Amino acid sequence: MTKTLTVEGDVNIVDTRTGLTAQGSVTAPSMKVPEGVSKIDKIIAAVAHDAAADGSAVWILRLGGSAVQKGEQVIVLAAGGCIAVQAGSDRAPSVCRAFVLEDVDIDVIPDIITVDAEMDGSDLGDSTIIVTLVFA
Repeated sequence: MTKTLTVEGDVNIVDTRTGLTAQGSVTAPSMKVPEGVSKIDKIIAAVAHDAAADGSAVWILRLGGSAVQKGEQVIVLAAGGCIAVQAGSDRAPSVCRAFVLEDVDIDVIPDIITVDAEMDGSDLGDSTIIVTLVFA
């Protein structure tokens, strides 16, 4: 049986570590790695931003806490940018497609994991990030 943890959150200030600690209508999901698993096998993630300001940014994922056995793991999630359009035009939508990172092989134990994200570079406005960790 596959065991997963899905969390999401808003990252709205550049260069600030933000905990992804919500799960839709569940405001405080369990952050405990399930019993009977020993690693994170897959990461599924997506980022969206409102392009409220011009510039470019990258979003990174930080996996840590006492559950992660070889220290904090930092993974690039997405990159995006935008520039003001000429008067009378509509700005193109800001889409950072979901991706799946296979065979990540991050050692864990059944303990508390922290899932944080950051927007680095330009402050593009509000962004939302969702991450699913697949344990094996």
